[in-house]
Amino acid sequence: MNFVCSLTDIRSPYFDLTKHKAENGWSLYLDRGWTKTDNYFYKGFSGSWCKIYVDPIVRIETNKLRDFPIYHNTDTVSNFLQLENTVPVDGIVEIADVIQVKYQEDFFPRVTNEVQGFKECHDLLYDAVIENVGTFAANNKRPIYIPKQGGIDSLTVRSVFDFLNVDYETFDMPNEVPELSKLGSELAKHYWGFTQVEERDAVIATGFYGDEWILRNPLYVHMILSQRDVDIIGVFDKKENCYMKNWFDLYRNKCKSKETITKELLITQICNDFQIWHLHDTYFFNPLKHISLLTMLSADTQTIIDQVTDAKLSRSIIEKCNPELLSLIEHRKNQNDPIYFGMTIDKTK
Repeated sequence: MNFVCSLTDIRSPYFDLTKHKAENGWSLYLDRGWTKTDNYFYKGFSGSWCKIYVDPIVRIETNKLRDFPIYHNTDTVSNFLQLENTVPVDGIVEIADVIQVKYQEDFFPRVTNEVQGFKECHDLLYDAVIENVGTFAANNKRPIYIPKQGGIDSLTVRSVFDFLNVDYETFDMPNEVPELSKLGSELAKHYWGFTQVEERDAVIATGFYGDEWILRNPLYVHMILSQRDVDIIGVFDKKENCYMKNWFDLYRNKCKSKETITKELLITQICNDFQIWHLHDTYFFNPLKHISLLTMLSADTQTIIDQVTDAKLSRSIIEKCNPELLSLIEHRKNQNDPIYFGMTIDKTK
C-alpha cells in the first residue's frame, strides 16, 4: 500500500513500483497488490485500505485511522518518501493542478471525562478487538500468520483469534535481519516495524499499536499521569518486578519533566502514530487500534498504573479468550526479541 504521485517522470524501475498515468497529467507509482476499478486504484481490506482516484482529479482516501503517513512537496505526494510537508491523519489530499490538503471536520472524537474503571476498560478493549478480528475474518481469504513470540500484544491478538475460531499459523521471527525487497529496505530505514518481519504472500496479524492505544506507552501515560500529579518514574521505581520495567528505562529521561499536554492533543498524537502498513503482497492486520479505545484515556489512575507497569488489562483479555496462552507471556517486554529489532534494553535485570 505504497505510492508516489508526481508531476516528475521517475525513471523505472523505482523501488519495483508500477507506473500509471492519471488523466490530469500526474503519474502514479504503486507497489504490488493494487486493483483498478472504474476511476480509482484500491489496496487493502476493511480495517486498513487506500483508494486513489485518478479521474478527473487525483484524490487519496483511506480508512479513518490510516496506518501510514502522507508527505508532499510542490510536485510529489508519497507515503514512504519523506518530503517537506506531512499530512495529518485528518487530512485528505486532492490534486487538480496543484496539491491541496482538505481537513475533515469533527474528525477526532470527544472523549468522556467520566472515569472508567478496570471493568469498563476491559469491556472497551474486549469489544474493540473482537469487532476488529471478527470483521476482518469475515472477509479475509488470505492465509494468516501470527508471531510465536511471547509479547503481550501478539498473545492478546492470538487469544482473540482462538476465541473466535479463526484459523492461523504461527511463525518464529528470523534470527537475522530478514531479506527485504527494495521498497521494504527503504521503509525499514525510517519505520522499525519493517525490520521485523519477512515479506510473504499472506496476512500477518500483529501486536503493533498495543503500547500506544492500550495505555502502555510510557511517555503517553506520563502525559496523562502528569495531569493527576502522579510521577511515573516514582511508580516504576517502587516496582521491583513488572512486565514493563526494563522497557521504561528507554523512556525515563523523557518522563523527568511534568507534561501539560491536553487530552485532545494526546488523542491527535496517538492517531498520528504510524507504524506499519501493507508492503507488496504482505498485508498487516493490526487489531489493537480502534477509535473507541481512546475512551481509556479517562481510566482511573490505578487501572492506568496496572496497565503501564504490568499489562493487566491486556492479560485480562487473554485470560478471557484463551487462558492457556498466559504461560507464554515473556517475563519482560521484548525480552527475547532478536538483536536486530533495534530497541536496546537491559535483559539482565
